Amino acid sequence: MEFDYIIQTEDSSDHWKFFNVKDHVVLDLGCGRWYTEQFDEFSPIYFGNQGARLVIGIDSSEDEILYFNQATVGNPKYIFEHVNILATKDILDLLQKYPTISALKCDIEGHERVLLNLNAGDLQTVSELAIEYHNKELNELFTKKVVEWGFNIKLNASMTTNEDRMGVLFCNRGQS
Repeated sequence: MEFDYIIQTEDSSDHWKFFNVKDHVVLDLGCGRWYTEQFDEFSPIYFGNQGARLVIGIDSSEDEILYFNQATVGNPKYIFEHVNILATKDILDLLQKYPTISALKCDIEGHERVLLNLNAGDLQTVSELAIEYHNKELNELFTKKVVEWGFNIKLNASMTTNEDRMGVLFCNRGQS
């Protein structure tokens, strides 16, 4: 498979640059600060700076959620919650709790597989989607699944040059 872009860093300006969040309510699954040190490069902050109306940051690390809650205290653009995403129900619960989500980013270190059990109706409010996958098999599964959900793949970005690639699928509805 050919890739449209090679992601060079974990900085959000490189890693998530093709995820359109302007005027969206963003569900940021896996909002932690891993491998990035600059505040403006942390995914929820980056999305907020890119024009998101609201960023709902979810992470399995309580320390990460505490950090972001303290760093954004008083800023209504951000909500942070500690949730360990282990099952499809965890995603469905978040989509039900925040029914205005229109952009979904998933970077949950291999647990993204739980998204595969969603159906198009579950994602009806979502028009922008970015899913980090952790191997070639997941890339192939998500490449098929996002089309079933009604999304167009606008870009497939690779993070590595080896055969068992990691990368990100950037998708949207109604536009190519």
